[in-house]
Amino acid sequence: MTTDTAIKTRFLATTAKAVDEDTFTLSFSSENAVPTPQGEEILSHREGAVDLSRLNDGAPFLWNHRPDQVLGVVQKAEVVNGRGIAVVKWGTSPEAIAKRKEVAEKILGNISVGFQINEQEYTDDDKVLVTRWQPVEISLVAIPLDNSIGVRRSHPSYSSHKEETQMSGYVTDYMKPQVEAADFDHECRQFSIIEAAKGIASGGGLSGREREINQELESRTGRRTQGFYVPSSSWSQRAYTVGSATGGGNLVETQILEDQFVELLRAKSAVLDKATILPGLVGNVVLPTRTADNTAYWIAGDNADSVTESTGTFGTISLTPKTVGAYTKFSHLMKLQATPEIEQTIRNGIVAKMANAIDIALINGSGSSNQPLGILGTSGIGSVAIGTNGGAVTLDKMLDLKKEVTVDNGDLETCMYLTNALVENQLAQLKDGNSAYHLSPYGVEIGKQQLASREFVVSNNVPSNLTKGSASGTCSAVLYGNFRDLYVGMWQNVEIMVDPYTDFAKGTTGLRALASLDCGVGHVGSFAAIKDVVAT
Repeated sequence: MTTDTAIKTRFLATTAKAVDEDTFTLSFSSENAVPTPQGEEILSHREGAVDLSRLNDGAPFLWNHRPDQVLGVVQKAEVVNGRGIAVVKWGTSPEAIAKRKEVAEKILGNISVGFQINEQEYTDDDKVLVTRWQPVEISLVAIPLDNSIGVRRSHPSYSSHKEETQMSGYVTDYMKPQVEAADFDHECRQFSIIEAAKGIASGGGLSGREREINQELESRTGRRTQGFYVPSSSWSQRAYTVGSATGGGNLVETQILEDQFVELLRAKSAVLDKATILPGLVGNVVLPTRTADNTAYWIAGDNADSVTESTGTFGTISLTPKTVGAYTKFSHLMKLQATPEIEQTIRNGIVAKMANAIDIALINGSGSSNQPLGILGTSGIGSVAIGTNGGAVTLDKMLDLKKEVTVDNGDLETCMYLTNALVENQLAQLKDGNSAYHLSPYGVEIGKQQLASREFVVSNNVPSNLTKGSASGTCSAVLYGNFRDLYVGMWQNVEIMVDPYTDFAKGTTGLRALASLDCGVGHVGSFAAIKDVVAT
């Protein structure tokens, strides 16, 4: 027998033709089994199983489990024939009046209950039987999602028949058509990091949309979290230039992409933007790679010679999820405001910090201590040395670096140079005999800075603390290569942990975001590096 004190929700589909009275009767629970990450769950309605004290003490009737959106109050609750029945009185706020009208017009009508589990046990058929539980609020909600999704669900047994319930004197169908999985993605795009963080920081846990979505993501990943998961599709940007803020401009989405989080990382990363991304991975992944090509042969003529079999040489890249974290904070005032702009500010802060950490790992990850193995540490890539104790970079050395990739047939128009600002400054001052700069300062040819007809990218995530001989901790690196041959595996769903205590006196809440990824070089001949540029 176990106890789970977190607030949970269960959605039922119930509609009304009209609600003209100030009070109405609804059904908020049943004994039908519903899928959860722990297995199918049954709420017992036997005598003594349901603690109705909080409902009968004037529990709120909410919109979508939002404690700041009260639509009315529960006047009475009881268990009748294995079902929870409640009498609810409408409030008089503008929001309550609007929702009341929508229920009357059959636009809304689905009910969800928020409840706390006090005791539960497993049945012989591995179902979770909740033997003691306490409902704490009842909510009017929007559309229930497909049962297979597990969010705002209706039990499949309802699909074979209609069950009647009484609501304001009108008999209505209990079952509504199930919504396809696409609606789950729509709900995910409305996921609020701030609302989820506020719930955990306050001790109440997740509620409403955020709880239901998180339960589904836990089910899909097979792993529970002490914080919450953020669905990848929820990272879509908002367009603030369409109309006025009050007119809905703040809520207009510019573009919805399947893996928006990855796309946002790309936009803020020098390396990830060029690499080959493998999103949505599950478990460990092994990718086949070709390490040597097969050979073609000339033959003398018809039936003169046979073609010698040549299959080439193959290897593998093993990708194992490694976790990267980023930490950001938001103030008590930001929690109270909770506007779309502030939500996006929090998201951008998380993305920027993660992109920076990922860039560092892709370039120079050690391959140990749960870090990916970056390009610089990959055995077999090309190498160009400046000197015993390092030295200043020259155009000749940069051309040698390019040649290391060219001779291995890895040089393509997509290849680029990558280094830090210190090396860039050295190269920017180099001129030819006509006093023309070798490093095109304005990128006039391709719209980007370039060297030797190849793109030249600067990131201070390229290390500047390497050692060569007597040059201790002062050497910088330069990379050249086809970055499309860097494979980055992404295990989806960012996990966020909430810390409301570190800056308790300041009223700030900390958010630690975690994501899992790994990388590997597909062909070592696609990259070459200088590791001993002395630049200050």
